[in-house]
Amino acid sequence: MSNRSFEGLDATLGGMHLRPPTSVSASDTLATVAAAMVRGGVSCAILEEAPLRVVTELDLVRGLAQGLRPEDEIAAVASEHPNWAPPSASVAEAAALMVSLGIRHLVVLDITERPSGVVSMAELFNVLVRSQEPMALYAKFADIMLHNGGDTAQPPPSD
Repeated sequence: MSNRSFEGLDATLGGMHLRPPTSVSASDTLATVAAAMVRGGVSCAILEEAPLRVVTELDLVRGLAQGLRPEDEIAAVASEHPNWAPPSASVAEAAALMVSLGIRHLVVLDITERPSGVVSMAELFNVLVRSQEPMALYAKFADIMLHNGGDTAQPPPSD
């Protein structure tokens, strides 16, 4: 195992150089927020007004499924009391927390308890995978492909 694996697991959220969170107003419409998230390439936005609330892609979908219209205010679907972590939390700790809570986003709060970013499960997964030895991952993938005959939809044969 290379030293890169150790660094990946122990890297901190603050060390990930997260971009500033996408901020929206509670009075913005679902359509406006969805467009802002698409433009920013993010799956979660933070409402500017206190208390701390977030809106995720899942919140938008749930709102539409419940009959809200694109012109309705985003505050109607925002998640209150979002889960958060400090910048000092490790990638592994953040990933474990997200898995245990069944969530896909964590707000990163700075020392003044202001959002400094949002980390997604996809971003943590990217860090964790990249921290592994690339050739070992390739060999494992090649083994799976050989045993499945290239059909990744089928599970490998059990022993």
